[in-house]
Amino acid sequence: MRRRGVMIVVSSLIALVIVGVWLTGNAILRNRVPIAAPPGAMTRLTTFLTSNVAETREDHRFAELRTRSFEVGADNLLEYVRRACERLGWENVIVDPETDEVRAQVRTPLLRFTDDLEARVESTGSGSAKLQVRSSSRVGRGDLGANARHVLDLYETVEVLIAEKRSGE
Repeated sequence: MRRRGVMIVVSSLIALVIVGVWLTGNAILRNRVPIAAPPGAMTRLTTFLTSNVAETREDHRFAELRTRSFEVGADNLLEYVRRACERLGWENVIVDPETDEVRAQVRTPLLRFTDDLEARVESTGSGSAKLQVRSSSRVGRGDLGANARHVLDLYETVEVLIAEKRSGE
């Protein structure tokens, strides 16, 4: 009788682990992050399970999180970032023209957590500017790639808005 109880507990724990792994994998896939890209799946998986921040840098080890430059002036890029946030349906979008920053709140699709996004525009001269982005989760130790997805969504939407403007000229 006691052995049967132990088997039920062990079976239940195995089922919980399987469900947890499935949910984690599903969330990472849903966030559409390049899991197999360099520096490799294990490095990325470890990062997505242990970090709740994605921040662009010139030398980031994840190529998609390197700071990007755009062939538009800083004022125009700031406006594109604002419009991109609104197009993405992000909430509480605040633009600070004094610091060339945009702040927004992003709801995660799966559990509806709120993440905070900050974007800063910096002029690089000659009519171009670079965009640095930081997205962070308010809860949890790992974000399963959600913050990286926010950064990528912002970059992609800004690029689309710039292309739309140029095709309309």
